Amino acid sequence: MRHSKENSHEVQKVILRSNSKLIKEIDKQIATVKVEIENLINKDEHLKSKVDKLLSIKGVGVLTVATIIAETLGFQFVKNVKQLASYAGYDVVQRESGTSIKGKTKISKKGNRYIRNALYFPAMVACRYNESLKNTYIRIIEKKPSKMVGQIAIQRKLLILLYTLWKKDEMFIENYQKNSSTDACEATRDRINQIDLP
Repeated sequence: MRHSKENSHEVQKVILRSNSKLIKEIDKQIATVKVEIENLINKDEHLKSKVDKLLSIKGVGVLTVATIIAETLGFQFVKNVKQLASYAGYDVVQRESGTSIKGKTKISKKGNRYIRNALYFPAMVACRYNESLKNTYIRIIEKKPSKMVGQIAIQRKLLILLYTLWKKDEMFIENYQKNSSTDACEATRDRINQIDLP
């Protein structure tokens, strides 16, 4: 029994070392890709100017921006916020069970998962360090005690914010609540509050 436990501990050490090496290699590759993306962006002054404006949002990094721009072709075919939310899978649908339709709703998750994945961690950061988005998150979870619902709301709001800043070619201004771009983002909060997640 003792010999078996010792072998088990050794196996665990080997696995941990292997995982540690793998994580370091992945981090190295991510860093390399990030540099390559930044170099490509820097070669185009117009693109760099627009990307820099999106990076003015706290919690949003170049990999997130690059992913969303690539997946939407620079929002080239996006006509409005509703279409964008649907494309990313943030549109709200009725929860159905068999032939019955329940009153609760959820997000469809039928859209572009790469966009949702790209916004996951930025939304977490924004909930802590971006004052206006943090306040939105707090208001949502107070009304509907679900951190996941709050996270999704911030992801959606970030996406709409990125879209609006890209289209208007504007910087993000902290706590500026009276322009049309922020009003559009705030309008999404009330709908997302009613989402009931699986």
